[in-house]
Amino acid sequence: MIAMIRHWAFFKQSDTSFGTFYPKHYIVAGYPSLHDAQEAEHAFTESGVDAENVRATTGDFVINQLEAHREANWLQRAETRIAEFAGTETGFLKDDAELARKGGAFLFLFAPEASHVAHARKVFAQHRPSYARRYLHIAIERIIDPPPNLSD
Repeated sequence: MIAMIRHWAFFKQSDTSFGTFYPKHYIVAGYPSLHDAQEAEHAFTESGVDAENVRATTGDFVINQLEAHREANWLQRAETRIAEFAGTETGFLKDDAELARKGGAFLFLFAPEASHVAHARKVFAQHRPSYARRYLHIAIERIIDPPPNLSD
């Protein structure tokens, strides 16, 4: 049986790379609660970001997205192993899973340009996430580093 990989319609482009969750051109910010993530979402829309470009969601939703990728077909599993070997996303995915297990939530912000990142930093200064990172074509840019004890 071939499992269907579910995609969130919110993403403007593919949300996978090598079979792994990889929302290219998005900043992913982790928050301790859905309330905190929703407050940040509101702050972004109040600051001029289009509502279609920012979204808060529960940790459970993100975990379900990550779990869907584990049920992938053999080619997608092989691609995931390549990504794991290269070490690109797996540490970040573990941080996401741990935050979600602790009841955390996430904010996704479409940020294809450097100016979007500069704007995000200003909003994050008032609504600080536990961590934030931006997914680029061939790299992941750390916007705010997680605390060292996130996975404890």
